[in-house]
Amino acid sequence: MKNFISKNILYLIYIFYFVFIFLIFFYSERSISGVNFSNGYLLGNDSFRYIDGANNILNFTVPDSNKGTSYLGYIFILIPFQYFKLDLTYVVIFQIFLTLISSYCLYKISKELSSPLGGIISLTFYLFYFPLQIYNLYILTETIFICTIIFIIYFIVFYKKKFLSILIFLLILFLLLRPHGILIIPIMVLSLGFWSIIEKDTKIFYSLIFVLLIIAYPSFLLLNYYLETESMISQIANMGIIVGYENPNNLLNFTQPLNENNDLFSLLSYLKNNMVVFFESFYKKIYFFLIRIRPYYSELHNLYLILFNLLYYPLAIYGVLKFELKNKIYYYFMLLYIFVFTVSIGFSFADWDSRYSLYILPLIFIFSGVGFSHIEKTKFIKKLFKN
Repeated sequence: MKNFISKNILYLIYIFYFVFIFLIFFYSERSISGVNFSNGYLLGNDSFRYIDGANNILNFTVPDSNKGTSYLGYIFILIPFQYFKLDLTYVVIFQIFLTLISSYCLYKISKELSSPLGGIISLTFYLFYFPLQIYNLYILTETIFICTIIFIIYFIVFYKKKFLSILIFLLILFLLLRPHGILIIPIMVLSLGFWSIIEKDTKIFYSLIFVLLIIAYPSFLLLNYYLETESMISQIANMGIIVGYENPNNLLNFTQPLNENNDLFSLLSYLKNNMVVFFESFYKKIYFFLIRIRPYYSELHNLYLILFNLLYYPLAIYGVLKFELKNKIYYYFMLLYIFVFTVSIGFSFADWDSRYSLYILPLIFIFSGVGFSHIEKTKFIKKLFKN
């Protein structure tokens, strides 16, 4: 029996996953309050902007900023479904299919960076973490966004020249899926920079400086467009620590600016004039972002999140410390991805349903697999399993 399980562990995990998805698919209304799954899919507040955006493009009109120009990647994914007038349940099936592919990529990444058992640990966290999998059922950007970053890391870890065009396509898609996608630019630049310094590769370092000089101004314009589209100063001032949570403890006592240009310089000036409040809110936002609990969740919901936090965070921290391939570019890429996305929340707000933190979880799961593989090698664990 033990040999059968060890030889067929991947197949068994995927069988259990299909059962898990089946239960979510048919019993989500009972497990999530306020959910109506009678249509075979779920709609979020932003779903209509994506659907309308796809229909606008099919009618040869450009979506305005309120209908999703910052989400063109997902809008283009919806276009074939809208063109052939397919039910949105097919989008759900497509997202589940992508999740399966990305899960296998995650397993291969973690196995490469740790061990077969480390890969299984990462895969299990990814496939059976309910808050991640529930977004397969939503007509929202989350699933595609998360799958795309896993694919990007996969093609970086197993990089070959023939993968370059695929990698470029994925990076562009990631950039267009959500406003958060813009963060891939500083992450890539910093990753290359750190790696070239560690490897003492002056050719790449100076090439990077040259490219930076070329893209600096377009990147500045793109960042300003993002800040303006998202009304970032207004969000920081008015949305509190957790956006949408109406509680006196959630409010921030920021000094309102006289004029809100919503560009980068205005944002920096705004933060400078509210330095004390900013640092206090910065800590609280990151706390809620990483811990994922919310004051308005049920005790059972928060307990579930805390238990998972206690499982994967200690393993991930240990994995980062014990990582054996620290001269590889993907090590810096993954760390910087987690760091930059986390810091970006400190500059904005913690979201209502903690979905933004889902974007970094697959990478944390990879490091958790690495951490577990090193614990597996310890004498205590070997002795424990031997007995």
